[in-house]
Amino acid sequence: MTITHVALRYLKAFDNNEEFDGGLSFKTALSQSNLDGSRESLARIDTLLDQIQLRFKPDREEYFGNQAHVNFMYLLAFYVGRVVATETNSTIEWYQYDELLELMPDHRDFFPRCFASSVSCILSGGTSRGNFFVPISSIQERLFEEFPEKSVAFSTTAFM
Repeated sequence: MTITHVALRYLKAFDNNEEFDGGLSFKTALSQSNLDGSRESLARIDTLLDQIQLRFKPDREEYFGNQAHVNFMYLLAFYVGRVVATETNSTIEWYQYDELLELMPDHRDFFPRCFASSVSCILSGGTSRGNFFVPISSIQERLFEEFPEKSVAFSTTAFM
């Protein structure tokens, strides 16, 4: 199964309030965030991440040892990608790290292997101004940094 199919399964499970293998962290907060597929919902993700960071101060090393937390990160990444694709009438294909480097070998020097680069996407067609997008990067920074420089909503402006 491709990572694009995995993304679709995550989004379908979330949309239908289904269970995730390994659980889904912050499920109640996610449902309260009104993730309605709109451009405005991206700012609500920033708010959600800020609240989690402020309240729980998650430790990066411990965080990724919990499958429910990993599912939360991937779900947000796939959701953000879907919003951008919908808003720009683009198609989206997701890639795992090694798959992307096969397509774009010149990215190896500035694209290190880490959780933030574990999945990324390429948007094509439509009105998207860019095409290579790593949504976990801004999600991760917003979640773990006390004073983040990145915003989920702002990181999408290059594409919309």
